[in-house]
Amino acid sequence: MTDERTLDPLIAHLRAHVAELRRLKQEGAGGTEVEERERLVIRLQEHLAYAVRDVVMMRRTSPV
Repeated sequence: MTDERTLDPLIAHLRAHVAELRRLKQEGAGGTEVEERERLVIRLQEHLAYAVRDVVMMRRTSPV
């Protein structure tokens, strides 16, 4: 299970890779390198989405 403490590091990790992707594109990096970074960003976005879903579901099911 994921808790809220996991989200901040995931977001920071995703932001770092997005920044790197932007840098690569601005510098005109090769297509393969950009494509690999884009796939990584997509995987991280999916991972973050599942983590957020887990946190939301835990909040819904936990007793108040």
